[in-house]
Amino acid sequence: LEKSSAEDISTLCSVCMNTYLTMMLDTGVLHCDPHPGNLLRTPEGRVCILDWGLVTELPDDLQLSFIEQVAHLTSADYAKV
Repeated sequence: LEKSSAEDISTLCSVCMNTYLTMMLDTGVLHCDPHPGNLLRTPEGRVCILDWGLVTELPDDLQLSFIEQVAHLTSADYAKV
């Protein structure tokens, strides 16, 4: 990423955020080691997540709880977080 433009980094960060939210809230399988060494930019500009040795499964009730917390944060209802 250090060789990428600021615009490219912003796009890649958005892709990573969407990817991790999809893992947490849709698939229920979460990659638990998201540091720069495990995230690569491919020559095509895509994000590649490496090292799937630390993964957890999120049960449905925990996924629902995350969705509720995000909704409270988004609506600035911090007392319910």
